[in-house]
Amino acid sequence: AFSPEGDYILFASHKEGQCDLWRAERADADLYWWQNQKFEVKRLTEDADVESNIRFSPDGSRLSFVKGLGDLWTMTPEGKDAKRLLRSWNPPQYDWAPDGKWIVYAIDDENFNRDIWIMPADGSSEPVNVSRHPYDEHQPVWRPDGKVIAFTGDRIDRETDIFYIWLEKEEHEKSKRDRTIEKAVKKIDDVRKKKDDKDKSKDDEPDAESEDDGEEKKSEVEKNGTEKEQEAKEQKEVPEVVIDFERIHERVRRVEIAGSTERGLFWSHDSKKLAFAATIDGKEGTYTIEIPDEPKPKLLTAKTAQQPRWLKEGDQIVWLSAGKPASVSSKGQETAYSFSAKQQVEREARFRAAFEMAWRLMRDRYYDERLGNRNWDAIRRKYAQMASKAVDAESFAIVVNLMLGELNGSHLGFSSRRSSSEPLRPDWNITTAHLGVRFDANYKGPGLKVKDVLPNGPADRQKSRIEPGEIVRSIDGADVDPGMDLTEVLNGPLDRDIRLSVHRAEDERREVVLRPISYGATWNLLYEKWIRDNRRKVNEASDGALGYVHIRGMNWPSFQKLERELYAEGAGKDGLVIDVRNNGGGFTTDHLLTILCQPVHAITVPRDGGPGYPEDRRAYATWSKPIVVLCNQNSFSNAEIFSHAIKTLKRGKLVGVPTAGGVISTGGTPVMDVGYLRLPFRGWFVSGTGEDMELNGAVPDHIIWNKPGEMPSGKDAQLDKAIEVLLADVEAWEARPMPQLRKATERAR
Repeated sequence: AFSPEGDYILFASHKEGQCDLWRAERADADLYWWQNQKFEVKRLTEDADVESNIRFSPDGSRLSFVKGLGDLWTMTPEGKDAKRLLRSWNPPQYDWAPDGKWIVYAIDDENFNRDIWIMPADGSSEPVNVSRHPYDEHQPVWRPDGKVIAFTGDRIDRETDIFYIWLEKEEHEKSKRDRTIEKAVKKIDDVRKKKDDKDKSKDDEPDAESEDDGEEKKSEVEKNGTEKEQEAKEQKEVPEVVIDFERIHERVRRVEIAGSTERGLFWSHDSKKLAFAATIDGKEGTYTIEIPDEPKPKLLTAKTAQQPRWLKEGDQIVWLSAGKPASVSSKGQETAYSFSAKQQVEREARFRAAFEMAWRLMRDRYYDERLGNRNWDAIRRKYAQMASKAVDAESFAIVVNLMLGELNGSHLGFSSRRSSSEPLRPDWNITTAHLGVRFDANYKGPGLKVKDVLPNGPADRQKSRIEPGEIVRSIDGADVDPGMDLTEVLNGPLDRDIRLSVHRAEDERREVVLRPISYGATWNLLYEKWIRDNRRKVNEASDGALGYVHIRGMNWPSFQKLERELYAEGAGKDGLVIDVRNNGGGFTTDHLLTILCQPVHAITVPRDGGPGYPEDRRAYATWSKPIVVLCNQNSFSNAEIFSHAIKTLKRGKLVGVPTAGGVISTGGTPVMDVGYLRLPFRGWFVSGTGEDMELNGAVPDHIIWNKPGEMPSGKDAQLDKAIEVLLADVEAWEARPMPQLRKATERAR
């Protein structure tokens, strides 16, 4: 960050083995920054905590920064008088008030709800929550005149919109007519003032006959000097920020821009416009609105960029566009300032710095401060030299992943970025086509015997149908047999016809022409076949009393599919088998619990109808009948949270084997320009026991291990047990006492 006067720079650096704040000044202050070859550098902080997000107060007398996980501090630019204003476990997004007396910030609470807060910059009183909403708000920005704070929020249908608050109640209460009159009066006053200044200037003009040329020049110099002094005075005028905190959250207003997600808010220097990045009506760019009377967005430029500032000098926006400094005029014309600079990088030092950063990130932000009960300093010493000696980014990534492995945790990983010096990989790869059939492994030949045909696959179509038991003797004219490598005849582009010679009997031959599919598509067909087989088995074993659904992932498409299948597969059934085996996780557990744990508080009956409940009154389609949940060692992350929840809430029985024991919420962050580090930051604990779900999979009520070879042969002992358990629960559920429905007119009087 440049100081307000531009005479020094503050920055964060890891150069002494830890991240501290530093101050740099030009060795020769008479030369521009880019002309200097040497700089005087001074260390401002020296501790193990990481400092970041540096900003100056408007008058430059103090600087603010985030320290550690999210504490907000201020101190003088010389590194003196450090004060902690805010203690937090997550970094705030913040902005200074124009008068430097207040700071507005957005921060998460323990429930991960982000609100907008205002606090005095000297920490003299407690912060005030000015948004108070259960959905997130982000990136507050203070208008230069000090009267408005704007921010983004997800309040309506989880769509990100712009919101703003008038800080003074009087301003909030003004109507459009009031503001129009104010503008008109100001315009008239400005015209009168100009006229009065002009008349006064004429009165002050000296008599031409009594003044010589020298006096005229002196008067002109004095006049110009006065104008410059006045201009400088106007620039230094600081607006007084007045805040009426009483019920301030009720003054939040919304700017509704349909179908758009706004981001990157920043104000014009004169407070007239609020600029932001968005895609509106299919056009991405930077837009402006005028709050509050002209909220319709106007496209300023088709460009979006980082770190925007709207300067008074030249009425222009300056920012980083595709990594290059650039400016945009108020008319939307962009000028980029390209440059080139040589940088000499020592590979060993670069990798060592990246390793130290990755090590430090895990030390400070991993969800468990015990770090797997490992001595993290010793781990650093163990791998640091190996990382610095890596010959390329991929080798470096291997070392970092070895370090992460010491934690014995889930959701960890480091991936490298391909450097420009590494060879480009081809944009094509060898594809092995699949015919949509599976062959009998016990058949000795000649040819290949079809064991089964995948439903909806290439061999299940009217013009290219193949039947189980038929023999494929050749593929594209090449004879085939069980001992050969089929990639020799199947590798190639998928977009081609493959000709098969198919025999049912020795004298029954025909040619089948089909379009193959990829192995990924084949996997999906096999998955759908597995689902159909399971449904058929559940239906037959329960005489139609039970339904079956499999949740493939804890994602939104899978959730929406489950909602549909509650009716498609559950209608008329008394119980439901819910299978989360091989489910890799996601985020939808609480949505699923809303479906499965909806309170039954009333029964409705229409005229001549039966008992029920109106679906349009519920958040989602609902299932209140008995369930059983299948889980296994491949149920991971959010699928495990779901399994734990079913058991904790006693909603149904768990059948299968313990889940993977890999439950941590994870994010991620770049590590310099070397790679990307996954960063597990939030632990999950079973509410009934307080035990961490990490390394502690959900243990089924009935543990059943399927033996090797059973499932491919069609036997699924876990599913068999689930059917048995659920039928018993259904029997008990059906025996429960039911209330006798009685109309008001049937009550005894």
